[in-house]
Amino acid sequence: MQVISGKYRGYRLRTLPGMNTRPMTARVKEDMFNILNNYFIFDNKIGLDIFAGSGQLGIEGLSRGLQYCYFNDVHLGAINVIKTNLTNLKIENAHLFQQDYKLLLNSFLTQKLTIDILFLDPPFIQINYYYDIISIILKNNILNPNGIIVCEANQPLDFEQFDLNLLKLKQYQNKYLYLLRLERD
Repeated sequence: MQVISGKYRGYRLRTLPGMNTRPMTARVKEDMFNILNNYFIFDNKIGLDIFAGSGQLGIEGLSRGLQYCYFNDVHLGAINVIKTNLTNLKIENAHLFQQDYKLLLNSFLTQKLTIDILFLDPPFIQINYYYDIISIILKNNILNPNGIIVCEANQPLDFEQFDLNLLKLKQYQNKYLYLLRLERD
């Protein structure tokens, strides 16, 4: 697994051995960022990789120009891998959290932190995480107007209950990639 484009292009990311994380495949990641290039300008934007694993999505965003990125994972092994990747790339415009997503989003609310892009790739078995996280983020204005949410899931998801515009849905053999935008002024 390596960084596809930008400042850190070609860097081989460290990953967590075993099955504790499920990295996004290279094909899906490349498609995701190619699609994002049509809808999102990375420069001067802030990202959140909320189930970061190795940090590959947030690091790819930083490589392409994100001003800052928050990384979160609840597992210590993943935190250590992300730290190694950030250190090896000498990335300083990032902050790493090791929290349950609800505690993390509550701290964002308390500190009045906002983001422009959310990389939402939770463990597939936790289907409720998608809806719960999006509800919290929208209810508390954590996602800035015209902000993007990128989701990868192993089953179709229904986002009609949210005030989001579905920009793109790409279906693979056993995965779904969603690109959603908050179109509010």
